[in-house]
Amino acid sequence: MFYVARVVFRPLRRVALTAWSGVYAGRAVYESLNRAGIVLDRGGLFRVSPVYPLGSRAPVGGFLAPGERYWFRAVFWGAPGSASGQQLARGLMAGLGLWTRELVVEELSLEERRARLPDPGAGEGEADGEPVAALVRVRHGPTFYRFHGAVVSYPSPWRLVASIARRLSLATGIDYRPLARRLQPCLELAVDRTRRVRIRLSHGAEPPVFTGEALYHAVCPRGLASALQRLLEAGVYTGAGASPGLGLGEIHAVDLGPPRHRAPPALEPWTEEQEEPSGAEKEARPA
Repeated sequence: MFYVARVVFRPLRRVALTAWSGVYAGRAVYESLNRAGIVLDRGGLFRVSPVYPLGSRAPVGGFLAPGERYWFRAVFWGAPGSASGQQLARGLMAGLGLWTRELVVEELSLEERRARLPDPGAGEGEADGEPVAALVRVRHGPTFYRFHGAVVSYPSPWRLVASIARRLSLATGIDYRPLARRLQPCLELAVDRTRRVRIRLSHGAEPPVFTGEALYHAVCPRGLASALQRLLEAGVYTGAGASPGLGLGEIHAVDLGPPRHRAPPALEPWTEEQEEPSGAEKEARPA
């Protein structure tokens, strides 16, 4: 179960944005939860979007103008033994009502969304069925991945699968990481239509991110195909990549369609492609 909140607000004064607007949205959620008595000692239990002017999908930059209307989205999933997604969503609703000096909340909607989660045991043992191919189109908001201290600022299919699986593991208490390791070889980046930009998260921190559309080519045994589709569709709620609580890693849409190419036939290990000899080579051969 995911809880999706949409907040429309109006600043009471001019607010300078010295960083990416998702930092402001994240602070609004954290402080609202604190006001409601929910203190989080770790992140990864929810994500936020950047702040948008009402009626726009281009994140605001520079400042928030007094009297203008803005909105952002927050998606909660919580974690067993820490705080449930429902508790966090209700805490946001209660805490936002206590913001009186800086902003006025004009609209607040909350929806429960059920996602079909993948079977964590899919693909165990031998390959299950003939290979299934698909073209996966993903629209990424500004995103970057962390990989053992390195910043990965391109749409890595391996990091995409691993990131979503990690958040599903936290939300459900079920370890999806083994499934992610089985799914990772099934996905490859086919067309990269994203662009690279830098955003400021704090003073001195301006990580490179990618944003835009990426097309992934997927080929996997039929037994894994459904698990891959469900995992990627869950990413629309969980997002992917680093700093979800600061408005990064949104996945705006996931679309699956027929592949551009058919899956090639399997080759025996000893099969080698032979080049057709040229005309001169044919003439030089003894009869």
